[in-house]
Amino acid sequence: MFSGVLIYFVLLGIGGVLSYKGIVHDKLLKRAGQMQMVFLYMLIFVMGIRLGMNREVIETIGTIGFKSGVFAVLTALGGVLGVFVLDKTLIKGGNNTRNEGRNSHDN
Repeated sequence: MFSGVLIYFVLLGIGGVLSYKGIVHDKLLKRAGQMQMVFLYMLIFVMGIRLGMNREVIETIGTIGFKSGVFAVLTALGGVLGVFVLDKTLIKGGNNTRNEGRNSHDN
């Protein structure tokens, strides 16, 4: 496992050094975003093929989708609730403190 992660860091370091030394051409750097998107699309495509070939995943796709939907909704609600609680406890008074600050600048 460690060797797999290590190869990523080695490749990242080599790319950084090549770019820093000016060995990588500027045109390549400008197209890097486009290249990343192409390879990302290819990766997603291959992942889709592998999932489609897995009979167990195909048989349980409904359950997986339902669990994913519930997880997404609960995560969003938890985030909203967390912001609400922090707003009420840390800011103490919500909009009142923000409006007082604005009014002092308006005078």
